[in-house]
Parts: sequence; C-alpha cells; structure tokens
Amino acid sequence: MDGYGRSASPPQPAAPRLAGTLSRFNAALRLQATVIGAIMLRELHTRFGRHNLGYVWLFIEPMILAFCIAGLHKVSGHGMPGGVDPLAFYIVGYTPYYLFRSILNRAAGALQANAPLFYHRQVSFIDVLIARNLLDAGAVLFALIVMLAGNGVVTGEWPDDPVWLAIGVMLIAAFCHGVSLLIVAATAWGVETVERVVHPLTYLMIPLTGAFIAVWWFPAEVQEIALLNPTIHMFEIIREGQFGLSVPHHYSLGYVLASIAIANVMGLIAMRAGRRHIDLQ
Repeated sequence: MDGYGRSASPPQPAAPRLAGTLSRFNAALRLQATVIGAIMLRELHTRFGRHNLGYVWLFIEPMILAFCIAGLHKVSGHGMPGGVDPLAFYIVGYTPYYLFRSILNRAAGALQANAPLFYHRQVSFIDVLIARNLLDAGAVLFALIVMLAGNGVVTGEWPDDPVWLAIGVMLIAAFCHGVSLLIVAATAWGVETVERVVHPLTYLMIPLTGAFIAVWWFPAEVQEIALLNPTIHMFEIIREGQFGLSVPHHYSLGYVLASIAIANVMGLIAMRAGRRHIDLQ
C-alpha cells in the first residue's frame, strides 16, 4: 500500500522490457532494409533504364575502363615490380578507384535526383545515400569478380584471398559513404562550387589514392608519409587479397576503421546541421 491507500503495482521485470525494445528495434531495422532495397531498385531503373544494355551497363562500364588501362600496360610489355601480373594489378587498382570516384561524384546531386521520395515519411536522406552507395559498391564488386575470374582463366593468376579482397572494396565504400555525407551537407549549406570541384579533384587524386602504386615501391620515409592517407591502406588490403604474400603489403586495419568511423560521424553531424538548409525544389 502507498501513502494514499492504493496498492503499489509490482515493478515490470527487466526481461520483458528488453524483449519489447529488441522487438521494436528489429521491426525498425526490417523497415529500413525494405526502404533501402526499394530505393536501390528505383535507382537501377532511373539510372540505367531499359536502353543501352539496361542493367548490364552497370557492370560493363567499369569493366571496359579497367580493361583498357590494364590492356595497354600488358601490350607495352613493361614488367611490374615483384613480377606481379600487370593486368591483375590494374584491375584491382582501377576498378575500386572507379567506386571511389563514382560515390563522390554522384553525392552532390543525390537528394535532388530522388526528391519525390521524401514525400514518404519512411524515407530519409540517409536511406537514399546508403542505397545509392550500396548499389555502386555491389556493381563494382561484381564487375571486379568477373574481371578477375576472366583474368584467372586466361593467365592462371587467381586471387589469393577473394574474401579479403572484397572486404577491402567494402572498406573503400564505407569510407566514401562518410565523405559523400560531407559533400551533401556542404551542398545543402549552399556551397555551390562543391559539385564543380569534386569531379576534377577525384581525377587529380588518382596518384594519391594508392590505386596504381604500392607502398613497398618507395623508401621508408616516403612510406610513412603515404600511409597517412587512409585510402592507401585500403588499396593495400585489396592487393593483399589478390597477390597474397608474394609481395610486401603495408596497412593498418585499425587506422582504416578509425578513418571510416571519423568520416561517417563527421558526415552524420554535418547532415544533421545542414538538414534544414536542404532545398529540394
């Protein structure tokens, strides 16, 4: 009895409360997964349509670009340091770089391109960006698998650890997702030059990303400076997945994960701050 003569209700056990919380969390997670899946399907239709080879173009485009660069190097007859297969080296360099460039270049116009979706209460800005970036990552990973399989059949050079290679690609996607949030937020704040600057900048950054260079090619003092760039670690992981221990690799997985976390947290904070400035008209 309490001071007013009423019977005090027994406290609710912790287990049912926890179960209810987990149930609501799972329901929200399933809803978000459904929304992201639907946006990915819509993005497939709007970006590639039913013409120009339709969905197949999603995979053919990076394949053509990577094979052109790798094929030219192969025909020239120039050997690679460590005796690695030049075709495989450029395939695992350019194709993930295509993902890097694609995510960053498309970020500024992502919300405008999907403006009608935001009339649906369940769709958020983050859902659209996740869907677009997952689509790019899946396409590039599939293209990479097909190209490396073809190279393996022709040359006998197969990936040493395909799973580790795929993890490296997804690490690039996760890092670029965080950077894409920052680009969208900057656009929302009215920085109109962002889109015009990002496109040429991604090309100028080719030598800096680590796509076409291996850290072990350089002296120790240069290696230390190069490894300040997180994308170089990611490309080293990809090359280790392809070539294994046949050549040295330099990376820190902890540094990569910390860089991804920082980029995404900063991106989310920037998106939250810039949300009210986003104009979808």
